[in-house]
Amino acid sequence: MNNLMLTNVTPEKLMPSKVMSSRIRSSKLKFTMKKSATADIYSSAIVTFAFISIIGLLSFSQQANAAEEEKPAHLVSVESVKKEQVKPSIWLPANVISRKNAPISAEQTGQLLWIEDVGSQVSKGQLLAQIDDRHLKLQLARQRVEVKQYQAEVDYLTGQKARFLKLREKNNSALSEYERVNKDLTIAINEVAALNISVEQTLLALEKTMIKAPFAGNISQRFAHVGELITIGRPLVQLIDTKHLDIKIAAPIAIAPFLQRGSKVMVKWNQTLLELPIRTWSQAGEQASRTFDVRLSADGIAILAGTAVTVSLPKQAPKEAILVPRDALILRENETYVLTIDDELKAQKVSVLVGQGVDSWISVTGALSIDDSVVVRGGERLQSGEKVRFLSDKKSDLIANLN
Repeated sequence: MNNLMLTNVTPEKLMPSKVMSSRIRSSKLKFTMKKSATADIYSSAIVTFAFISIIGLLSFSQQANAAEEEKPAHLVSVESVKKEQVKPSIWLPANVISRKNAPISAEQTGQLLWIEDVGSQVSKGQLLAQIDDRHLKLQLARQRVEVKQYQAEVDYLTGQKARFLKLREKNNSALSEYERVNKDLTIAINEVAALNISVEQTLLALEKTMIKAPFAGNISQRFAHVGELITIGRPLVQLIDTKHLDIKIAAPIAIAPFLQRGSKVMVKWNQTLLELPIRTWSQAGEQASRTFDVRLSADGIAILAGTAVTVSLPKQAPKEAILVPRDALILRENETYVLTIDDELKAQKVSVLVGQGVDSWISVTGALSIDDSVVVRGGERLQSGEKVRFLSDKKSDLIANLN
């Protein structure tokens, strides 16, 4: 019995250490399970957030595409490209010049008292500069006094001649005395005439101390300043006629047979396309450059003399070419293009080279065919690839309502 009791007691003494080990293992297991559960929760949250983000991005993309699809199409008017016979042309650089451009010089010597400022617009006969004229006025006064003196001599000799003539009729005077008085009278009359000419010359010199504009124009330069001593022939101002302008082109001699006086050619300036007539051209060329001078009339054009432009001149006999309306051309600094409409009603940009004009149409060279439709209204803000819409199903009857 004692053995049994001893046997029963021994396990009871060993129980605490086993229980502790078991509790520790249980705690570790619980901690591991909690950690695993927490990691699973985080992983699930991350996956859920990523899924929601993807759905949001897809939704946003769909909304953007829908918004893009819902963007209203541009309202445009179009015309069909056509083919006609035109004269092939060549584009040449040119300059705008004034037909009247001259330095206005002094015709008298003296101190400069006043001069017109640069940029002033003057009319014909308007005062440009004033030179000191005091010495000429003194000279004029002296000459007029001399005229009066000799005129008095003429009056005296005229009376003497009349008296000698009466005495001669009664034979109371010598013939030689009469002839001497007559000679002195003639000399006096000629002296008065010479002095009157001197007076007119002085008056002309006084008039030339006031330098006036020989034609209407603008003062572009000033070569002298107030207070300077001016000599005859000294340039004072540069006067340019800004109303009557020409466009001067140095054209190859080979195109001379195809020019016609009065025929209109295209002129490109910045983003503007003009049609101006050929006014005249030189009948002789320069041997060094093999070119001759061609002039276009640019009267009434709001452009400054000295501006650089490009001009299209005919270079061959007429031949067939692709024509588009002038309004279809979109001019930019580095290129010229038109907008065509494809089968999906989208605008497509086509670069072209401009040629000869025919009324409201103009020949172009580019990737165009006869049946293509080009935008003539509403294309200024239209980009390549954007949708368009029309007012009617017939493209030839469209009238654009500009945006």
